[in-house]
Amino acid sequence: MAESPGPGLRNLIKMPDGELVFTPSPRLRAFYLFLLVLVTWLILFPLLILVALSSTVHFTLSVVIPLFVILLAIRWWIPKYWASLRFRFTATELVCEKGVWRNTLKSVPYSRIRDIGIECGIVCRYLGIAGLRVMRENGEAIHLPGVEEQEIVRDILLERIRGAGSAQV
Repeated sequence: MAESPGPGLRNLIKMPDGELVFTPSPRLRAFYLFLLVLVTWLILFPLLILVALSSTVHFTLSVVIPLFVILLAIRWWIPKYWASLRFRFTATELVCEKGVWRNTLKSVPYSRIRDIGIECGIVCRYLGIAGLRVMRENGEAIHLPGVEEQEIVRDILLERIRGAGSAQV
């Protein structure tokens, strides 16, 4: 049975084999859906009203119907994408899995990870979530979005990386 590695850590689950599995916070999904609603009401609806008042019915329908289908597709895609995000910290590497239509799998050995930083904007700070940025040797970064207890999760992951590094020596 999976368990949390610390009190109150919902994003990070310790599996029986010692592997840590990170899943983003449900607040991240809610934030994405909120952005969709915000863009729809503040940008798209005023533009559609302008098009409806200044164009023919046929042109208006040819714009509204595809846009409505696109909005429904985005509304369907957001929860699916959020559910597809998985980051596994195995004994030797970080494995990133994501994708709705095309699944991508990226693995990074701990020996190639240089640092883990915290990224937090104004809105995410208000929601209590942040992102962890895992820096690789070559300067490439892997982003773990939707972390609720940023400092604790970062410290757990750094400790795991250091532990794997000392085990290899």
